[in-house]
Amino acid sequence: MIEGELKQKIKNQFHKMSIAHKMLAEYLLENYEKAAFLTAARLGAIVGTSESTVIRFASTLGYHGYPELQEAMQEMVRRKLSTATRLREISDSARSSPVLPEIFIGDMQNLKKTFQNISAEIFEEAVKEINNASTIYILGLRSAHCLALFLGFYLEMIGKNVKVVPSGVSSIYEQLSEVKENDLLIGISFPRYTRQTIEGVEHAKKLGAKVVAITDTVVSPLAHWADITLTSESNIGSFIESFAAPLSLINAIVTAAGQKQIEKTLSVLEKREETWGKYRIFYFAEKGSLEKNSKRKN
Repeated sequence: MIEGELKQKIKNQFHKMSIAHKMLAEYLLENYEKAAFLTAARLGAIVGTSESTVIRFASTLGYHGYPELQEAMQEMVRRKLSTATRLREISDSARSSPVLPEIFIGDMQNLKKTFQNISAEIFEEAVKEINNASTIYILGLRSAHCLALFLGFYLEMIGKNVKVVPSGVSSIYEQLSEVKENDLLIGISFPRYTRQTIEGVEHAKKLGAKVVAITDTVVSPLAHWADITLTSESNIGSFIESFAAPLSLINAIVTAAGQKQIEKTLSVLEKREETWGKYRIFYFAEKGSLEKNSKRKN
């Protein structure tokens, strides 16, 4: 197993390592899921050493440079996070652990951790960018696409100019081709991070857009391209992601954005109510229909 190989390599060399290399080794053993998507320079900055030290560290372990070490870590992440592996682990313990309370308790823990870890200043900064943006592009693919649609629906409801990038319809580069400097891209991705989401965020960033990332950690590959990163917990020990906490974060984002421009929001919602009423968007029982139905039954 690759995971065992990496641990063994670190163990074999640890007693001969410099202080900087030992710091790197300890960080990788505890955080290889995050480190797998970091550049050598970023990993060095997090640990408190240089890019060249990281490259030498990889060679010390017997890898042909940092890319080979990174590939080994990414393979470890793929194996650990594969849906089959996660389902197998759950099945092994399912006999003694009821699913319903376990999932609900996991969601509550995710909500608590998300609330404890989020920065009010960074949250307000993200809301400000949303209200200042000319056009808001939202990119979330695969399972995260439901989050993108939810966020897009409610931002549009309060009067924002929103474009949710479709999932699997056409190239994301075509969808993002008109991104400008006054626009905002909100990228959403959680482990296992979708490659096209990362590439789309990178593309929009290079076109000059501001980027807000909604992801699990400030060192995720999505956060690398973001101006602002909002983190949320999504793990409940299941073979699916838990989006209870990210959805709560999105609720807070939309509510705050609406409240910051309350007059505009009220004006937009009042007009929407007129349209909804005119075209009977919502179901209401016709007058007298309940009495008629009651008489038929009698």
